[in-house]
Amino acid sequence: MSSPNQARRVTAQIFFQGADITGSMRPYFLSATYTDKEADGTDDLQLKLQDRDDIWLKKWLADAIDAAASAGSLSASSKAKTDGAAKFYKVTAKSGLNVRSGPSTSYGKYGALVCGAELQVEGIENGWAKVSYNGKTAYVSASYIKESGGGGGDASAAAPASASGAGFKISAVFVRENWTGGGRDKVLDCGQFELDSVDASGPPNTITIKATALPYSAQIRQTEKSKAWEAYTLSGIANEMAAANGMTCMFLANSDPSYGRVEQYKQSDIAFLSKLCHEAGISLKATNNLIVLFDQEDYEKKSPVLTIVRGSGSYTKHKLNAGTAGTQYASCRVSYTDPGTGKCIEATVKVEDYNDKAKNNQQLEITAKVASVAEAKTKAEKYLRLHNKYAKTATFTLPGNPDIVAGVTAKLTGWGAWDGKYIVEQAAHSVGSSGYTTQVKLRKTLEGY
Repeated sequence: MSSPNQARRVTAQIFFQGADITGSMRPYFLSATYTDKEADGTDDLQLKLQDRDDIWLKKWLADAIDAAASAGSLSASSKAKTDGAAKFYKVTAKSGLNVRSGPSTSYGKYGALVCGAELQVEGIENGWAKVSYNGKTAYVSASYIKESGGGGGDASAAAPASASGAGFKISAVFVRENWTGGGRDKVLDCGQFELDSVDASGPPNTITIKATALPYSAQIRQTEKSKAWEAYTLSGIANEMAAANGMTCMFLANSDPSYGRVEQYKQSDIAFLSKLCHEAGISLKATNNLIVLFDQEDYEKKSPVLTIVRGSGSYTKHKLNAGTAGTQYASCRVSYTDPGTGKCIEATVKVEDYNDKAKNNQQLEITAKVASVAEAKTKAEKYLRLHNKYAKTATFTLPGNPDIVAGVTAKLTGWGAWDGKYIVEQAAHSVGSSGYTTQVKLRKTLEGY
């Protein structure tokens, strides 16, 4: 809560290894950009800093890493002296866990922790766990955490980082202070990321720090394996992979394909799982602690959170695109011939506005193992959706809005052939000297299949 008399502004709070370095970074800060992706990608955070005095270039984060690690060690040490019973817990709530300013749902919300996130609990009383969240004393419901016994990365304590930056954790929170008057703030908790790269460029001398939600070095992304999965469902494979990599799986898809036998050959877990999801027409998103499998169609059915009217002044830039090659199939046929019986099982689905008199109708042909016509039809619908979803896309730069995240829907009005309902495939939130903006990448929702 800000002072009602304060001029409205947006600030980016930055944390290295759990230590708040916002003040220390302020003289160098140029911008912070958080990119939230719907599926088939990894969320990331980019920080741009001016480096006129070569402080960042010559020491390349070494001092910052050491300072943050030291601050975290001191913080953890201090906690240990005052509360020897502090333990590590893991969030079990599938939809995430709210972090509040006091031990009750009536208190304000600081942010949220994703399922699988670890945190250090200083004590539990009356069903509420006391934690430290981005440098503040906070509380979470004890019903949605379980003791992990570990000491890994979490939202409250700083873990040691190597001098090279390997395993170095960065988190950010964007705060719109007193935006609508009355001292009310709005918070966008970007989450926790791991340092991925540091780039130096110039003139002028600039340092770009990039961190990702699923590091390239992560075992689930890097380690190639060979394994035969027999008598498994897709959810079973995803859950086993998640558990093996210290993650939690959320399976939200309506269908759960089963496999008599499927081969993972010299592939990382995430690459193999992504392949299975694409074949099943199911979307996949993975972060540090969580694997989510879901149907995009369910998200497309949600009501729009904003309407973008042409000429309304609600945007500063726009770009529209309509593609045809590989993105505008009129129909899809899935077929499978049983090698034992020679029987062919097939089904064909068509787009909602299919015109059988058109001469340029393209049909997508897929050969996939199916057990029934109904299964063939379901797969045909998913494949047609997968290939046609980029037929119409749009990109808009809007005034910053924490409510616009990947997976919500928007409506375009006054844009002619582009009018209609769209889903936010990517939302990039940027805070800098020019203010706060949100750039969204949209694709038109598909209806009828």
